[in-house]
Amino acid sequence: MRRMAFTLAILLALSHTARAAAIDDIKVDISRDTCEGFGTNDKSFVVYATNLNPNRSVDANFKYDSSPAQQHFILFDANLNPITDRFPKFHARRLAPREAAPIGCTATYRASPQPLRTLSVALVITKQTASYVEPNAPEATPEDARPFAAFYLQDGINECAQGAKPPGLFYVLNLHPYARLSVSMNLLDDRGNRVGVQTPTLSPLSAVRAGCSNGFSKPGPITDAMLEVSAGAATSLPPVAPPPVANPPLPDQPRESIPSEPPASALAPLPLETMLQMQNVCAGSLPPGWIKINDAWNPTVCGNPSRIAYNVWTIQRFTDQPMGAVIHACRGAVPTGWAMVGTLWNPTVCGHPATNQPNVMAIKRLN
Repeated sequence: MRRMAFTLAILLALSHTARAAAIDDIKVDISRDTCEGFGTNDKSFVVYATNLNPNRSVDANFKYDSSPAQQHFILFDANLNPITDRFPKFHARRLAPREAAPIGCTATYRASPQPLRTLSVALVITKQTASYVEPNAPEATPEDARPFAAFYLQDGINECAQGAKPPGLFYVLNLHPYARLSVSMNLLDDRGNRVGVQTPTLSPLSAVRAGCSNGFSKPGPITDAMLEVSAGAATSLPPVAPPPVANPPLPDQPRESIPSEPPASALAPLPLETMLQMQNVCAGSLPPGWIKINDAWNPTVCGNPSRIAYNVWTIQRFTDQPMGAVIHACRGAVPTGWAMVGTLWNPTVCGHPATNQPNVMAIKRLN
């Protein structure tokens, strides 16, 4: 009995040693290669993982977290049902001996609470676990593409009318960190009749414009989806980029899909050299140093209301903003050291009032 226990202990120790050695064989680097589907000002670079072992393949698992960490966002799944998208996420990739392969990008897109803007979410990718692949081990099962197809809804677009869905502009989003995503979706009229089709192909973590959420030629659910994984290369490490700055510049607009429903004016990019620190919380949860900038209905979280109730708040940190910074927030108490410099009515945010009333305020930091 003691001999069996001793043998088991040795086997467990050897297994742990093998896993530790496997993860030491994995190296993660940020390259100078710009991620496809992102603008030159987006500062989204390809992240590579390299298996340094010359003889053995490795199954490596990677962690993908937002910066700031553990953010979550409101998305719509492939059936256009609202979901909560949470960081961190985890994804695996098998690497052949000496293979260097892309595993993600340093940024992705989400909807911005600020009107006419797109939010760039910085990503931090780290290795978590790894194990050597046994000889004659079967190939990994191909992934189902549909869960990686999602939409985000950018509100504040005057050209997108009210209707059955919240008003705004839908973007199709590829949630896969390193595979290209091809999707097909019908374009529908107000009665749900098909009037066209879109078949965009999206690079990893990128987004393309789909169309307004209401009205003629609005996007319908994803009808077909397919993933394509780019092969790695048995080469030396890619060139390493200089360390990212503390506040990376934010993005140009995601590229537009054709055909699409173009608005009368282009969406403006986020201001350069500004990091908007935002998060979604249940209504009523407002920590010190944060201010409410939007609200939304999500029947899957925060009490699961079956009827429209703005149970999710989007909040922004204001304490780290420089002097002279301006924030558009929901009308309410003005923080100390800030002054209200204007108000406006926006029926797509902050209570979504149907009648003209100043529900949004512009506040400016004085000291």
